Amino acid sequence: MEQPKVSVIYHGAADGIQGLAKEVAAGAEEAGAVVRIRRIPDHAVSALAAGSVATPDDVRWADAVVLGSPSRYGNLAPALKSYVESLEIVDGRIVWSGFASGDGVLHGGHEATLMTLFHALLHLGGVLVPAPRARDLDVRALARRTGQDVADVARRLRVGAAASG
Repeated sequence: MEQPKVSVIYHGAADGIQGLAKEVAAGAEEAGAVVRIRRIPDHAVSALAAGSVATPDDVRWADAVVLGSPSRYGNLAPALKSYVESLEIVDGRIVWSGFASGDGVLHGGHEATLMTLFHALLHLGGVLVPAPRARDLDVRALARRTGQDVADVARRLRVGAAASG
């Protein structure tokens, strides 16, 4: 059985959001996934390293996609919102999840930002994996757990699809 493929796609240049993207990717890799990390540039940025800019092909390639945004008073970063709106409806076997950063504050708008993101993703189809409950975990541990959960669900869907023919 092939490894599940996970795209981690985020917007933001701050170290916090980049660090969380790396934690999500590390968690997915720990769970046996092949991972791509891609960044959505600001609208004003025209040229970044060719291999690191997110495109809709990163969604088509993946079994699971985890999207990340800075918390903007409960809203998504405009560039990430535009990216999500550019995506096509997918078949039911893709797994979605997300993460958000808010200046290192555990309850700094993350929940509202994720609710906004998840609402948009529900319109695209697929399986939505919610963010893990905070409990005693810090933000980086939550991001890593998100990567593990998404890779696990994607693998289970692949196994089920293979078993059903």
